[in-house]
Amino acid sequence: MPYPEILHHGAVNGVTGSCHELRLNAEQGVLVDCGLFQGAEVSRGGASPLELQIEFPISHIKALVITHVHLDHVGRLPYLIAAGFQGPIYCSQPSALLLPEVLEDAVRIGFTRNGEVVEKFIGLIRQLIRPIPYGQWHDLGESGLQGLRLRLHRAGHILGSVYVEFDCPVM
Repeated sequence: MPYPEILHHGAVNGVTGSCHELRLNAEQGVLVDCGLFQGAEVSRGGASPLELQIEFPISHIKALVITHVHLDHVGRLPYLIAAGFQGPIYCSQPSALLLPEVLEDAVRIGFTRNGEVVEKFIGLIRQLIRPIPYGQWHDLGESGLQGLRLRLHRAGHILGSVYVEFDCPVM
C-alpha cells in the first residue's frame, strides 16, 4: 500500500461527521476531527447510534487535530477516548479554551449527568489538549509522528477555526 494515505471515516456521504486520517505508514497516523453525524444525515438513516462508535482501527493513531469545536467535528471524541485513544489533541489556542466547555455540555446531554464521570472525562481532555499558534510549524515528533509537521491557518468559520497543513516525510 502506498503511503502517505488519506482515509475518510466520516463526512463522506454528507457534510457532518468530519473524521479524516492521514496515515503515514502501517504504524503511524493522525486524525483530523472526530465529529458526530447530525441533522438530515441521521434522520434519513445516514447514521445510526452504532455508527457513532469508532469502527476503524486506532492503535496506530498517534494524535488528533481539531479544526474547530462544532459537534460535527468533535462530537465523537468521547467514543474515541472510550476506544483507547490517549494521544495529544492539537488545536488552535481559542479552540483549546472552547473544547472542554463544548464537550462538557455534550457529554452531560448525550452520555451521562453523573458529575464525577463528566469531570473525569473533561480532566482527561484538558490533559491531552496541545494548543498551537496560528501560522507556525509544529513538529509532531512528541506524539510519535517522526518527521511530520503541522501548521494551522485561520479559517474564519468560528472562533478558533483552522484549516490544517501538514509537511509530510516521504516514506
